[in-house]
Amino acid sequence: MSEYWFNKAKVDDLLRINGPLGTFWLRDTANIDLFFLATGTGIAPVKSMLESIAHLPVEKKPSSVTVLWGGRQPGDFYLDVSNIVPGYNYIPVQSRAHKNWAGETGYVQHVMLNLVSDWKNAFVYACGSDAMIHSARKILTEAGLPAKQFYSDAFVCSASN
Repeated sequence: MSEYWFNKAKVDDLLRINGPLGTFWLRDTANIDLFFLATGTGIAPVKSMLESIAHLPVEKKPSSVTVLWGGRQPGDFYLDVSNIVPGYNYIPVQSRAHKNWAGETGYVQHVMLNLVSDWKNAFVYACGSDAMIHSARKILTEAGLPAKQFYSDAFVCSASN
């Protein structure tokens, strides 16, 4: 698409654009334990969902909200997620340990395994790399998360090889 916009598009070209057709949107959140797993720019839709939770009436709010955002190094955490909505648990996770990093290390899906005691009430929204999505779905469902309680949006490269 970039090739068209930068090299071929002309004034008065006719364009037909369809809106988003995805399935990655926040469902009913009342009284559930909500977990967001994000890597890289996968935090963008999570940010939007967190902002919408802030406007829910009390009876529709989740029991708990935990956000795990993964990056390779400290500079990858370009957004202050902790200030989006008060009252939830934010855990930055660094996949490559740096000497001054005191937080969680590894991968977001592995860190989540240590946080959940009741898989029946856990709902996961995962957004980021395709590898993270597939790994998270596999290990979390094997640990007891019902498959229908895992929602995802994988970011895949569209560049030709």
